[in-house]
Amino acid sequence: MGRPAPLLLAYDGACDLCQRLMESIRIRDRWGLVIAFPLQDPELLRVAPELAGRPLEQALHGLETATRQVFAGAELLPPVLARLPGWRWLAPLFRAPGVAGLAQRLYLRTAARRCRSTGRAPIR
Repeated sequence: MGRPAPLLLAYDGACDLCQRLMESIRIRDRWGLVIAFPLQDPELLRVAPELAGRPLEQALHGLETATRQVFAGAELLPPVLARLPGWRWLAPLFRAPGVAGLAQRLYLRTAARRCRSTGRAPIR
């Protein structure tokens, strides 16, 4: 199986949780397939105009560079995992019945906690 195209991630650079998550991904991304941009970076929308108008401050967003498909929240787990050596095997598990819904509920719960601590509006 070949390596997928890079994935661009837009995260809240003012959020400690988001920064720790991006650092964890960077450490595991030995192939350089995840490109992280803080949403505060003015270059983000030039590189990824598909993200314009989306609630970037409310949830992690990603852009598949090959297809230009946009993902948000827990939808990003499979595409991110598919790009991390040693973690790729987990990506297909999200196709199992109920797993994606559970992941989204957990993501929303975590995002709500993050939003309370930063004062941002939670994703719906």
